[in-house]
Amino acid sequence: MKGKEVKVYSFLHQALVIALVLFVSKIIESFMPIPMPASVIGLVLLFILLCTGIVKLGEVESVGTALTNNIGFLFVPAGISVVNSLGVLSRSPFLIILLIIISTILLLICTGYVSQFMMLFTKSKTKSEKPAQSKRKTNMKGVHSHG
Repeated sequence: MKGKEVKVYSFLHQALVIALVLFVSKIIESFMPIPMPASVIGLVLLFILLCTGIVKLGEVESVGTALTNNIGFLFVPAGISVVNSLGVLSRSPFLIILLIIISTILLLICTGYVSQFMMLFTKSKTKSEKPAQSKRKTNMKGVHSHG
């Protein structure tokens, strides 16, 4: 029995694919009329490339896993930046707390809607891929009856 051959991509190839996506997202960021971080644009772009099959999962999986495993370490510069900005943040603590609460609520709402959409999308996709089920039912004794 022949299985699918899985192509193994080098770590350098995978890093270059992710770097290219980030580079393109930086270019897109410079032309966007609204401020949006290049990292967010890159995530959306990579998601689209993976869904369309332009980029195969194997082309980014190992590097993506390595980055995800070290995500705490990658947040250290952002944390240091926040600590360095405490003077600015202490001027309006009420607004900052309000901003945190509103952004958390918006994040939860968006996450809920995206999750529901993805569940409906995958449910409809699996329904369309299932072969037609037989109308015959089997009773408890294993005897077929027409239903």
